[in-house]
Amino acid sequence: MEPKIESRPAFRIVGMKYHGKNEQSEIPQMWSEFASRVSEVQNRVDAHATYGVTGNYDEDSGEFDYVAGLNVSAAAHVPEGMVSWDVPAQTYAVFSCTLPTIGETLDHIHRVWLPASGYRHANGPEFELYRDEEFDPEDPDSVMYIYIPIEE
Repeated sequence: MEPKIESRPAFRIVGMKYHGKNEQSEIPQMWSEFASRVSEVQNRVDAHATYGVTGNYDEDSGEFDYVAGLNVSAAAHVPEGMVSWDVPAQTYAVFSCTLPTIGETLDHIHRVWLPASGYRHANGPEFELYRDEEFDPEDPDSVMYIYIPIEE
């Protein structure tokens, strides 16, 4: 499982936020709710992609922030009940996986690949990228991408 290394400019996500440990599958439930509200998000930059952004991980509690959202222009309006999250310009290790293998892939990235890679996890959020032409939430074999911020 070797990643592609990719630099990305800063971007902004607007979407619904979850804070916790995802012990009761709250994130998939939030995605369902967000899907019904996608049309409320204005000024989309990429009409064919959605993002799951993860950050602010607390090692003591195991809690983190997660935003299911869309890439928008800097001047985008934030609908009620949603948030805006600015993702900084960074270099990422990009891994492909499927929805059923996301947990296994993340575990491999953090426990195996990253320690042996020569890179360190950079300060900044990780994110999932779901491209419409490659990802269908009803198809367990469809492809998604995990972006891990790295530095040497």
